[in-house]
Amino acid sequence: MHDVKAQSIANLRAQIKAIEEESSAHGRSEARSSQCSGNASRAQRPHRRYGTTINAQRNPASLPCGCPVLANSENDMQRFSQAKQTEAERDQANSAFAKIQRLLCIREHASALLYKRLLASGYEEHIASEAVQRAIDCGLVSDERYADVLVRSRLSQGKGLRGIAFELEQADIDPHNVPAYQEARFRDSGPDELARALSLLAAKPPKAKRVREAAYRKLVQKGYETDVATRAARIFAEQHDSVAIETR
Repeated sequence: MHDVKAQSIANLRAQIKAIEEESSAHGRSEARSSQCSGNASRAQRPHRRYGTTINAQRNPASLPCGCPVLANSENDMQRFSQAKQTEAERDQANSAFAKIQRLLCIREHASALLYKRLLASGYEEHIASEAVQRAIDCGLVSDERYADVLVRSRLSQGKGLRGIAFELEQADIDPHNVPAYQEARFRDSGPDELARALSLLAAKPPKAKRVREAAYRKLVQKGYETDVATRAARIFAEQHDSVAIETR
């Protein structure tokens, strides 16, 4: 393979050298003719008979396999540079898409969060955007599916609606456009939200001397509204005090 490549390069260089020598000899001949006749110009000498060879040199597809592109003009260099850049961008796009696939094997992701993740990994904006769009077109990424999974999992973990809404907004998703969130909002607002807060405190009671304050902080951190956290903390603290008194 190395010998074939070396031979191809040698043949190409020989062709180039022959063209240059013939062109130079032709130029000298015309110059002498012009001096004798006085009506011939070097700028008028024909080049059409070299067109096939020159075009073959400038077209990478016509070169022998493995031959490098030897550019003789600024346009050749520009085309070669663009070809290399296009190939590099294609590799980057495939790499970004592969990264998305790996992330989705772990859990669902929102499109906006995937885009930010790719940027943080060093991918250019247009590469990241195209990779995410490709994943969306393939059905691998769905913001609707992500939002539904997020809402239901957070509710099962005992988180409050305010905290769930904040997570959705961080993913550039409007909570009011998420059916699962709206369903929970109308179902759990008021007494139901308070009941969920009390269930969370009962399942994982705060360990602190000031029970009421600790319960309030816990609920706020879990994403409950301040009024719900205040009422639930007060009820929990009263129940805790009553149990403490009975056990004395």
